[in-house]
Amino acid sequence: MKKTSIKRKMLFLLLGMSFVLLVAFGAITLRGVFSIREQVQQSSARLGEFAIRNSSLFLEQEAHEKLMARAKSRSMVIDERLMAIENDVIYFANYAAAIYKKAGVLSPMPVAYSSSNNRGQLALQLKSANGKADYQRIRREAYLLGNIATAYESNKDDMNVMVVALFLGTESGFAITYDRFSDDEQQVFDPRARPWYVGAKTLGDTYWTAPYVDMASDQLVITCARPFYGANGEFMGVMGIDVTVADLYDEIVNIDVGKHGYAFIVDSKKKLISAGGIGIGDSDAYETMKAKWDNNPEYAELVKRMVAGESGFKRISMLTGDKFIAYLQIPTTSWSLAIVQPVSEIMGLVAENSEAIEKMTDETLGVIRSMVRNMLINFLFVLILAALATAYFSNRMSNKIIKPVIILEKCFERIADGELDTRVELKTGDEIERLGISVNTMAQELKEYIGNLQTITAEKERIGAELDVATKIQASMLPCTFPPFPEYGEFDIYAVMLPAREVGGDFYDFFFLDDNTLAVVMADVSGKGVPAALFMVIAKTLIKNTALSGKQPGEVFETVNNMLCEGNENGMFVTAFMGYLNIENGVFTYVNAGHTPPILRSNEQCDFLKIKPGFVLAGIEDMSYKQGEISLQKGDELFLYTDGVTEAMNNELALFGETRLIEAIGKNHDLPLKEFTASIKHNIDEFTKGAEQADDITMLVLRYTPPA
Repeated sequence: MKKTSIKRKMLFLLLGMSFVLLVAFGAITLRGVFSIREQVQQSSARLGEFAIRNSSLFLEQEAHEKLMARAKSRSMVIDERLMAIENDVIYFANYAAAIYKKAGVLSPMPVAYSSSNNRGQLALQLKSANGKADYQRIRREAYLLGNIATAYESNKDDMNVMVVALFLGTESGFAITYDRFSDDEQQVFDPRARPWYVGAKTLGDTYWTAPYVDMASDQLVITCARPFYGANGEFMGVMGIDVTVADLYDEIVNIDVGKHGYAFIVDSKKKLISAGGIGIGDSDAYETMKAKWDNNPEYAELVKRMVAGESGFKRISMLTGDKFIAYLQIPTTSWSLAIVQPVSEIMGLVAENSEAIEKMTDETLGVIRSMVRNMLINFLFVLILAALATAYFSNRMSNKIIKPVIILEKCFERIADGELDTRVELKTGDEIERLGISVNTMAQELKEYIGNLQTITAEKERIGAELDVATKIQASMLPCTFPPFPEYGEFDIYAVMLPAREVGGDFYDFFFLDDNTLAVVMADVSGKGVPAALFMVIAKTLIKNTALSGKQPGEVFETVNNMLCEGNENGMFVTAFMGYLNIENGVFTYVNAGHTPPILRSNEQCDFLKIKPGFVLAGIEDMSYKQGEISLQKGDELFLYTDGVTEAMNNELALFGETRLIEAIGKNHDLPLKEFTASIKHNIDEFTKGAEQADDITMLVLRYTPPA
């Protein structure tokens, strides 16, 4: 039997011990690595929570400051507007009192009873408790107060745009009003029973009513009223001004409240004055707002604080989601204004921040998983060579591998605790060193990301607010009330402008030059965006003002062309078409400055209006423009448009074209004008199939409908 030498046994023993130690040490090392990976994952999660929490606090604080600033700004504007209305009421009340004091020297001023003949125009009219049966009883006093017309007429151009009607009521039981809502049925009216009269008389000072539906205008209004007194200080009556709630909200309250935000106003008696989404006479919407107060204790407490005259900022949980609410008192009327904005609308950036952090965390964990995989491969390789290595060497190698990972783990913990200036320096020359570089980069980028969050958010809101204001300004310059002239039955007209960007260069206009002549304009400014919109404002104003001076269409374009050429260093120009329609005989005189020719539909036939187009406006000075003239028959239609209609492109870059436009006009001509233009736009949308709108689309339709 062959015996083993001691040397060999010692060798086998050392090799066996080294192998066991290496395996045991390797197992411990791997366990530690996996534990570190879990620690890194947890640290990354804590880091994300920390960043999200800080971002949320920052955004909530910013929302607090901005909403309060917005509420304060709106409150100041409302206070200023309402104070101006109060001043107007005080002025007219003093004027009425002065009339009584000068009764002996003033000439009688006849005032006729309310008549439907005055409907739609500003008129002084008389109403009394028993209608015309009161005429002899009130005639003398009514004719004396008719002198109030002098004050009405001299101040009507300076009145606030929200004013619907001016009126005074007397203790004698009659009222003199100045509005556009004359009607035979309104001759019977007792002002002494109206809430505004009773309130002002009882208070003895300026009095604001709660909203109510005015029976003359059929609009939801609030009234500012003030008593006036005679020569001996005796109470004679009440002066009042009606203000529409819709105008109060649109002009003063509903400004920059976000996509889903709204505002509302309550008075000191917990009555709702105005609220977002409430239309004229919309009592159901008021009940909906009231239900929010009654069904939500937090909301009810907030309204209670508003009524008490407090101001502040609050976050409230509602069925539709959490809301931020800033509230502030309006000094003039002791009303309170609240601006409501969804938390989700403001806190959307937190979600973006969370996604970015999760992405960075996943990338970091991916690097760690790759590192662990490489370590396992290296360990297996070392295990194969363990027979040739000593326990000491194995121990040294294990320490060398684990130490950088421990450093990384501690670095992650410090970063997770908010120490974003933490950096790690590793010189291992392998994946661990690259991981350390990635950790340093991640910490630096996270610090910059959080630091830039406020700047990015503020810039984003500023640009959005400026574009929103520009869009509203441009839209307000174009006629947008249809039908615009309901008193005229000789024609029907409708127009629409759809800009390709927030603001555009197209414009249309229509206005009366005299009682029988209607002017229509269609134009397209070169370029797009804000420069085109500014040039559009200048061109539109010059064309209208020149036309109103009494010039013919050709003379208007010759004058406007020279004006626009002056100082036109950017080389902008305008294509334009303008025509005058005599609504009595149908004669249409027109001129074209390089614009797309209008389409005339007559006797079921559609064709382009024939005239040689002149040169564009603002191109060359001292150009002359030739006029054309046609006679429209009953039922004839003129379709004016810009090249955004015919040059609308689909995804294959094909144009909509003139042929498709004429076909669309022919098959839809029997529709009302609003539906007619909508059908043309529908045909364009079907053709473009979702392609981006490249140019402004503007259309105007004029239908001649003289009486038989």
